[in-house]
Order: sequence, then C-alpha cells, then structure tokens
Amino acid sequence: MAKHEPISSTVVRDVALFQKLDEPQLQQVCALLTERRYRKGDIIFHREDHGNCLFIISKGRVRIYLASPDGREATVRIYGPRSTFGEFAVLDGAPRSATAAALDNVTALVLYRDDFLELLRRNFDLVLQVFAMLTERVRYTTDYTEQLAFLSGPGRVAAVLLQLASVEALDHGPIRLELTQHELAAFTNTTREWANHTLREFAEQGLIALERGAVIVQDREGLRRRVE
Repeated sequence: MAKHEPISSTVVRDVALFQKLDEPQLQQVCALLTERRYRKGDIIFHREDHGNCLFIISKGRVRIYLASPDGREATVRIYGPRSTFGEFAVLDGAPRSATAAALDNVTALVLYRDDFLELLRRNFDLVLQVFAMLTERVRYTTDYTEQLAFLSGPGRVAAVLLQLASVEALDHGPIRLELTQHELAAFTNTTREWANHTLREFAEQGLIALERGAVIVQDREGLRRRVE
C-alpha cells in the first residue's frame, strides 16, 4: 500500500501504543503508515540489522528469536494482531537485538523512525504509552529469564503453549495452534524428543490434544498449574 493512501484509524485504534490518542492524532499516525506483506517463514529483519522502523501487525503472527552460531534457536516472544515490535532499535538507533520471522502469512504496518520520533515530540500521550510499553517489555523479559532459569522442561512447554494461546484466544474455548514439535523445541530451548515427550504427557492428562502439525490447547488452567 503506498504511503499516500491513508490507512483507516480503525486499524490502529486498538493497538496498545495508540489507545490514548484521539481521532485527529490517530489520523496523523495513519497518514505515516505503509503496508508490507510477508509469507510464512520470511525473515522480517535479522539481528544486527539497522533498525529504521517499527512494525504493527494487522494479520498473522511474528516470532522474535535469537540464533546461535551452530544454528540453534531460542524464541523470545510471539506477537499477534494489534501488537507492535521492533521499537527498541527505533528508539535508540542501535542495531536490531533479535531476529523477527513470520509464523504465518503476515500483514504489517510500518512506521519509520523519523516519523515516529516526530510523533513523540508532538504527542505527550504517545510518550506515556511508550513508557508503558517499555515497562511491559522489561517485565516480560524478567519473566522469560525466570522461566529459562528455574522452570523444568515441562514447565517451559506449558508456559509457551499459554503464551501462544493468549495470542490466538478470542474466547475461553479450545485453541488450535499451528505448531510442529521442532518449532516447540526452539520456542522452549529443549530438544525435539523432550518436547514430544512433554506434549504426549500433557495430552494424556487432557491438557491438550495433538493433531499432525498442530496442538489444541484444551485446559489453560491446567497448563498454568504446570507452570506454577
């Protein structure tokens, strides 16, 4: 979508970063957005890339991960629709701190650094939302580090399934996650064999159901108890 074709304010009104803005302010934001599309598996940006824009997801999911020199991957977070990512490099001008990849076919809205900084100069409400966003990121990183440091393998699997379910959840019913054992192992920093063993254990307990290439989360409270 070309930059001169404004995007409707309804697209960004529910994005946490912009929820405190009034309609004229939302229109200012929309006039600066451009649309990009990515296919499942596409790399949106690599770690150490120059970060000249932030992204707002309008459709699909994005995985943020770290990769070791020997090819191992550790997923840091999954973002779904109405989420923003890539803000750190935009705010401090430093290279990207992780890699972002499309988990599904993704439609994202892009806001470039210079435009975003100018919006911050003009809108104090937006500055306050950035503070709230950064605080949430720090709290999440603390929780994520705690999971890696103290949770067992099953606890990490349960925590990741809950995170993915929260991205997809529209109600309290079962949630189908398009997820392979290989992907789950990368998400939880465990081996594929251990992820498979844990999934089967959870299925026997009625917490999930397994399909080819998918996991159906059936009992979120039960999974939370496995995390605790």
